Amino acid sequence: MVMKMSLFLSLLLAAPTFAAAASVRISGGSKAENKLRLFIEQNAQLKAHLVDASRREEAYLAEVRESDLRDAVSDIHSGDNLRSALERTEGEKRAALLQTLPGMKPAAVPVCRTVASCPTPDLALDVADAEHLPDSMRSLIRPWMVLQQARGSSVILSPLEGPGDAALSVKLKGLDVAPLIINISPRLLGGFKVWIERPLFLAALYGRERDAVLKTSR
Repeated sequence: MVMKMSLFLSLLLAAPTFAAAASVRISGGSKAENKLRLFIEQNAQLKAHLVDASRREEAYLAEVRESDLRDAVSDIHSGDNLRSALERTEGEKRAALLQTLPGMKPAAVPVCRTVASCPTPDLALDVADAEHLPDSMRSLIRPWMVLQQARGSSVILSPLEGPGDAALSVKLKGLDVAPLIINISPRLLGGFKVWIERPLFLAALYGRERDAVLKTSR
């Protein structure tokens, strides 16, 4: 696990970067998805958030190994079996074990490519490994990007400054609402929760704007 985490951090830090304070505006077009991918993977400030989240997860796991909490949790899952298995495995096998913990199994939701095929947006995702954090962030942004494209508008992505879970601001041009804030929260027993603030409000907003788009397209 530590070796894999170090490899992920090395690859992340070695990747090319945009200027630290850069934002990006994404509107419609065939290159929108690639523009989103490049920004998530190469923005220096956002990469710093991913590295920080990965290091905090690693620190949590180290604390758990030294505490009685690990024993208490492992007792819930058939004694020492899960605890020992987590310590011995990594990669896909570790991800599968983490998904046996409460709240760690992600829902199987199809990728949103059009407003019609995306009735509800993901507002929180459970991520087993740090290497999947960029994909998870794109999954949370994509429904809003597609919605804005259908509205003839755009999203503006801006990395947030400072430490903590809040990593990215997503402004919805043309809508009188505060930007979406995407957070990356390491979990005590490994893995991450990637989530957007104000989920109930945003779910209602998305549904209302989606309905309006679909009505005008008929």
